Amino acid sequence: MSGTIIRSLAVLCALSIPCWAQTRSGAVKPEARNEAAYAALTKQAEAAREADKVEGAIRLYKQLVAMRPASAENWWYLGTLYYEADEYAEGRAAFHHLTSLKPEMSLAWAMLGLCEFEIKDYDAALVHLRRANELKIPDKQSFYEVAKYHLALLLIRHAEFELASQVIREFVGRGADSLQFKEAMGLVALRKPLLPIEIPPTEREMVLDAGTAVCDSLARRVDRLPGDASELLSKYSTVPEVHYIVGSMFLNSDPDKALDEWNQELKIVPGNIRALVSIAGEYLKRSDFDTAKTFAEQAVSSNPDHFASHAVLGQVLTDGSLDVPRGITELETAERMAPWQPEIRFTLAKAYARAGRKEDAAKERAEFLKLTGNGSVAKSD
Repeated sequence: MSGTIIRSLAVLCALSIPCWAQTRSGAVKPEARNEAAYAALTKQAEAAREADKVEGAIRLYKQLVAMRPASAENWWYLGTLYYEADEYAEGRAAFHHLTSLKPEMSLAWAMLGLCEFEIKDYDAALVHLRRANELKIPDKQSFYEVAKYHLALLLIRHAEFELASQVIREFVGRGADSLQFKEAMGLVALRKPLLPIEIPPTEREMVLDAGTAVCDSLARRVDRLPGDASELLSKYSTVPEVHYIVGSMFLNSDPDKALDEWNQELKIVPGNIRALVSIAGEYLKRSDFDTAKTFAEQAVSSNPDHFASHAVLGQVLTDGSLDVPRGITELETAERMAPWQPEIRFTLAKAYARAGRKEDAAKERAEFLKLTGNGSVAKSD
């Protein structure tokens, strides 16, 4: 992160204005002398920081935190200076102290996670970047993108592809699909639990091609999709996930082509969970509940630990009135696995309403509203 970004962050703790007291004789009290020394040192530290004299500023802020260990602002500046100087282990210690002083401070958790990322303590970094995200990192800052991007990378490495995809989609939605985001999206699309630096050289082009195609699809660059699809199929037609990616690109414009590609994917990887769930979902849209049920059952059998397989089977069984009680059970299973998914809440609300469980339906609608932030939702039938 550049020094400009670090310096652009808002000061998070205001300095109090010292009040210098004197005795009647005019002698300065020890407390006043300490205040004067602290104020003078603070001015020196600020001047060094603003002049980009990082080494000198670090030395001065170390003195300040020694004088006032409870000053969150001083720990913040010390940590960011360490980060700017690539002294990540020291930065980690500073931000760890800061999070103990200000556990509600999302930027402190994010900087702690970034320092840990740089020293390759990836598990700890994921925990702390998640924490920062839960506390809502301030938007519209360059720092926001840095923290969210690294969170996405760690989610990919941890094979949490759906959550990583949600994060990267935010960037693509804002038009920020540069090379680094395309590369990350390629790892998500191809289901490769790697950091970008870990991609084998022989696979880097494929990852970038896949990421480019997915980003073009998400950004609705419809004129590019035929060329993207043709390139993927001509170069990587036997690679797992490629036919699934191509099918998804054409789902809105040509659902039959999407189904063909997803079925091709199943020939390469018979148990591909995303292909099975997507095929079931498409037949569900067409109200072909029996065919949808066949693929949804295969999805659950293929991967019973995947929430989407239970979700689609539950919806097929309830919407098609094939087996409403079992459908509710499947939807409840999906909800336990993915409580953050609003679509599951909404579908379960409809299923409860269909079964005459009005109170349960109302609770699920309320949870749906919380997750989506919407003010209203149509009453489930």
